[in-house]
Amino acid sequence: MRILDKYILKNTISGYLFILLVFVGLYFIIDLFSSLSDILKAKAPVYIILKYYAFMIPLIFLRVSSLALLISMLYTFGEMNRTNEIVSMRASGVSIFRIAFPVMFIALFISFFSLFVQEEVLVKSQQKVEDIKMTYIKKKTSRGSEKRNFAFPSQDMIFFVRKFSPKDATLYDVSIFQEDQEGNILKKIVCSKISYQEEKWLGKDMIEYTLNERGNIIGKPLHWPEKEINLDRSPKDLATKHSIFSEYSSLKTLKWERERLKKVRAKNILSNLTIDFHQKIADPLTHFFLIVGVLPLCLAIKKRKVALSALGVGFIFGFIYYCLFSFGIALGKAGILLPALSVWVTPVFFVTVGISGIALLR
Repeated sequence: MRILDKYILKNTISGYLFILLVFVGLYFIIDLFSSLSDILKAKAPVYIILKYYAFMIPLIFLRVSSLALLISMLYTFGEMNRTNEIVSMRASGVSIFRIAFPVMFIALFISFFSLFVQEEVLVKSQQKVEDIKMTYIKKKTSRGSEKRNFAFPSQDMIFFVRKFSPKDATLYDVSIFQEDQEGNILKKIVCSKISYQEEKWLGKDMIEYTLNERGNIIGKPLHWPEKEINLDRSPKDLATKHSIFSEYSSLKTLKWERERLKKVRAKNILSNLTIDFHQKIADPLTHFFLIVGVLPLCLAIKKRKVALSALGVGFIFGFIYYCLFSFGIALGKAGILLPALSVWVTPVFFVTVGISGIALLR
């Protein structure tokens, strides 16, 4: 590694870590004051509150890390421009791409590290956060809000639910698809509602259909006014832990559920799940997309108040990126763009603009 690379990496990483700590601290302060009334009412022990915020660190990191890196990069190159260091490097025959390479490398490294945190750490940490929140802070799961139009797996079954009421511990308008060991759909079960009573789930007005390999109904359907459902989740699990379509599901889980949903032909839900799957890949890589997209601009920053310039430009371009990214996803969920394409339009646009800009810089 050349001295130049070490110099740029040292300044960028030190700035990134400092800004990241500031953002994490601000997040803690804002969340603490917004939840202060619940914490005081619950009289939660101090060590529980510390554990709660410790388990939130992975989520906070994933939310603010890309912006912290962008601001650090803008400040580093802005300062180098202010002191004419970039001009000296160019005069010595160093290309713009070679100057930008260390920052692109660290952006890619942090992107893959973020992907690791998302897949291996986030799900477990958020489960701990939700458990602490419901056990020590909010305490009563019955206070949870209603959930609508979601799905979740349980053993060899997939449940599609129109509404779940935590207060009544009841699922309404439920469709259940049962699989065999090879993943083939064997049965479809329809219930008007499934209630949790005496630590077991009871389905009301159940109709069971047997399906062939093509998914067509064979034989006569069976009807039960009431029957126990083998569901391995309690109302607390459904109220506090996210369904398979939540933002905290891993890529492995989403991929597995996509394959299961293809078999039951749930096109609308499958489309949204495909968007979630690709978004799970794109979100950690935001570090790289943002850095590459803004590099031509930050390398061209002239002498000015570098700190204010870096902060302002960082927030502006971060805002533009996330607005375009959210707009693309909205078009995908509305069926205007293909699900996978809707996620990658903005990242590809930023990378294309960035690489073109670097190539045109003189």
